[in-house]
Amino acid sequence: MPAYHLSEPARAALSSRPLPADLAPDDWPDQAPDDAARDLAPARAEALRLLDGEPGWLVVHTGLAALDDHRLMTAAWNLFTALCEPVPQYRTGELVFPVEVTDAPTEASSHYSRSNATGGFHTDGTLLDLTPQVAALIGLSSADSGGETVLVDGFGLADHLAAEAPDHLALLEQAHPFHSGDQGEDPVMEHRIVDLTGERLRLHYLRRYIDRGYEHTGRTRPDGLSAALDAWDALVADPARQNGILLERGDILLWNNARFIHGRTPFEERTRRRRLRRAYGVHRPSGPSLPSGADRQGGR
Repeated sequence: MPAYHLSEPARAALSSRPLPADLAPDDWPDQAPDDAARDLAPARAEALRLLDGEPGWLVVHTGLAALDDHRLMTAAWNLFTALCEPVPQYRTGELVFPVEVTDAPTEASSHYSRSNATGGFHTDGTLLDLTPQVAALIGLSSADSGGETVLVDGFGLADHLAAEAPDHLALLEQAHPFHSGDQGEDPVMEHRIVDLTGERLRLHYLRRYIDRGYEHTGRTRPDGLSAALDAWDALVADPARQNGILLERGDILLWNNARFIHGRTPFEERTRRRRLRRAYGVHRPSGPSLPSGADRQGGR
């Protein structure tokens, strides 16, 4: 597993910007903590190297599990914003979103995030105006068993289809409508499921959004699309292609959202709850950039 352990100066730097305990989900600061820039530079450089190259993801072990939830989230947020500029996760503006089983009502479209549903492999942010380049999960606690986050490398999926089922890949490289199925103001987004334009891989996938996109627009599905999606889902479901990552308290998982399909394994909550916090990001205008996709030559 690609892991990075924060140095003592880096851990101290993450406390250089305290945050109020009553911050609303859409009011977390989007700027990097200036006072921490020097001590966090090695962690930032290593994260960028792994995200834009091999393997395209990493786990940061902060060493801060003993902190209370708010101080731990403050440290994680200071690290995340040192790395990239946060992106709202829903049209309601959340920058930090809880990923945990709950019956609490929410305005955000969060069935998967707020339930114990498994499967449903996808990329994040397919209905946003700005698709996140990097996704992050911050561990607060794990379940009694299961609950691994699962990453599947899009390079292997595309390469397999190119060799074994090029007609399927050709259909996935076409633009398709994505829609939530809600009858409100949600827009229809047009995405290629697999975009290999310019030697960069960019994935957009959530099957039910594609199905609902065709239903909502009344467009005729291309011949063979269902078979192509079935083939894609079968490849994603192959355990040999899956990387399972169990996040413990204080761990931060970062991955290239343009390159990886992700989901999670089943989990049981008997004495412990699976509690994560999610964030999305894009590269900052200045300084080393984060990956907008995955380079077939430099990123494999």
